[in-house]
Amino acid sequence: MDDERRAKLAEKGRSLYGKFCGTGGRGICAESFAVYHLGRGEDAVVEDLVRFLDAEVQRLCESDPQARLDATRGLALRIRSHLAETADDRPHAGPALRAFVLESSSDSH
Repeated sequence: MDDERRAKLAEKGRSLYGKFCGTGGRGICAESFAVYHLGRGEDAVVEDLVRFLDAEVQRLCESDPQARLDATRGLALRIRSHLAETADDRPHAGPALRAFVLESSSDSH
């Protein structure tokens, strides 16, 4: 995937996260986006989204006037779980994806 497409998809993931929080945590647009791109083998797109969510969790820990922290943490955990399942299901994605999942899991708390 070229850099331009990856950047556009990163922006779309961030936008869908905004819709997720905009529905009080009841929407799953960003999660569905992640699952779709994992299914296409576009793990990097999902890794970008997890990095964004991790940064968002850190930001919300400092200031969360709209009470989005719990919903954002839950979303990040579910997407990280999908990544872990993908790493287990696709041996060729194995070590690099597993390392990313473990690294981002330890960074997020």
